[in-house]
Amino acid sequence: MLLAWLLKNIVYRLLCGTVEIPVRDIIYDSRKDAEGCVFVCLKGYYSDGHDFAADVMSRGARAVVIRESLSPEKKSALWELARDHGVCLVCVKDTRTALSEMSRALFEYPEKKLTLIGVTGTKGKTTVAAILKHILERAGIRTGLIGTLGIFDGKHYFSSDNTTPESYLVQKYLRMMADQGCKAAVMEVSSQALMCGRVSGVFFDYAVMTNISPDHIGPGEHHSFEDYMYWKSRLFSQCQIGIANGADAHVLRALTGCSCHLELFAVREDCIQEPSAGVCIQEESGRAVMTPEPVGAVMTPEPAEHIISVEPAAGRAPVEWEACALKTVLEPEPGIYFKIVRTSAGSSKETAPLFLSLPGTFNVSNALAAVAVARHMGVPYEIIAAALKDIHICGRCELLCMVNGGYFILDYAHNGKALESVLKMLRQYHPARLICIFGCGGNRSRLRRSAMAQAAARGADRLIITTDNPRYEVPAEIMRDIEKEILKLKDIRIKTAKPGFYTMIEDRREAIRKGISMMQKGDIVLLAGKGHETYQEIAGKKLPFDEHKIVREEIARQKRAAED
Repeated sequence: MLLAWLLKNIVYRLLCGTVEIPVRDIIYDSRKDAEGCVFVCLKGYYSDGHDFAADVMSRGARAVVIRESLSPEKKSALWELARDHGVCLVCVKDTRTALSEMSRALFEYPEKKLTLIGVTGTKGKTTVAAILKHILERAGIRTGLIGTLGIFDGKHYFSSDNTTPESYLVQKYLRMMADQGCKAAVMEVSSQALMCGRVSGVFFDYAVMTNISPDHIGPGEHHSFEDYMYWKSRLFSQCQIGIANGADAHVLRALTGCSCHLELFAVREDCIQEPSAGVCIQEESGRAVMTPEPVGAVMTPEPAEHIISVEPAAGRAPVEWEACALKTVLEPEPGIYFKIVRTSAGSSKETAPLFLSLPGTFNVSNALAAVAVARHMGVPYEIIAAALKDIHICGRCELLCMVNGGYFILDYAHNGKALESVLKMLRQYHPARLICIFGCGGNRSRLRRSAMAQAAARGADRLIITTDNPRYEVPAEIMRDIEKEILKLKDIRIKTAKPGFYTMIEDRREAIRKGISMMQKGDIVLLAGKGHETYQEIAGKKLPFDEHKIVREEIARQKRAAED
């Protein structure tokens, strides 16, 4: 493909050579094969691609793209090298934006062949993306996925290092999806991705914002919460329809003045009922009633009550999608019934009773966002109901097994807010004891240790403190930091005085073994922090550690020991 074609939507300055040359591919990693390629210099937190431009020129690169703000001395040096090697040298304002636009051109704008949905937020991105994909697939709409759980191109799953990959890979994956016959693609869009231009130039048909709370603030990430909120909100400047959590004050603040058509959703948390062993919602005589057996969802014009928990400010969109009549159930597995109510300006309300096979109010919120997008895409409630009834998401409030009448649940909660939310949700099921196995990742902000320690100590009845992904830090030191934070909390002194309130077990497998051995009838054990991950990152190495497999092995081992 001609370099001129790749640059057609970019303002650039030609420093050396000509753009009327064919290039084999675009690369941004200097370790890749450079022969016949155009190399785009990206500046990261730890390294700068401009430092490797000379190397790729010597290895056969046909063109190099550099940023305008480079010092005159470096520009001059690269100009001389480009002239000597016969390489085209192009200068742009932002090389990350250039990479995104060039990649879109290289892969022939695949998003134009797909209904594209972007999902952002501090928590819940993966769950919303997975629920929506499941609903669309159930409706016969082949759907690709880019996110934390990996990449699905319509036929195959494979892993990804980042929630949102670099822009070149985003376009490559979207092209693969279009070629495999996908009609839609759901993409988790992180604040880092928006800040680093990984979806620059991409226009989304729908954008979802789940919630916003302080996270990813520190070296190499965002310099402040305001900065974090700003970049989250940027997704809503490149979409047609925005679906956002109207019960989250930070979301409402971030989206003030957004340019897309905005619709809000909210969960009425004041109407959560006590857990039951087996109830469901059925429409009868135009009213929603409780019955012994579950049935499918039914649309009805019934004007159900519509109470909005967050009043819209002047000029702000009203809450259009609401979940109410929440009813938690424990058997045959934890889940929740709710009724969805949609109120559109100038039209009658539509309602439908649904059952979600994921526990927790926050998962109802996630489902609500997914349902809103699905309804815009024409999916009927009957199909939505069937999809929500059998949805299971790897590592997200995932029921792994039942032991001695207790429930063992796996969740990815790896920061304070997420851990607080999942423990609060599990408390709604009134467990005999709520036991939390957790640690904290290394080489991240130390505020995470404090936040996770507080959330665990206040939310659980028993704690097993263990290793997460220590990375380059000493696991025992991270655990001691967590312990210190727990002991500083004055409001839980009674808990800490009880023998066995917390246990320190550095080996995560041993910690899991301990948690399983403690389980009694009515207990809930939460294994938090890693969720879908199949490794532990220790001393810079990723070691195999699949908690699904480990839990199964430990249960089998304890069963054999009991039989002996």
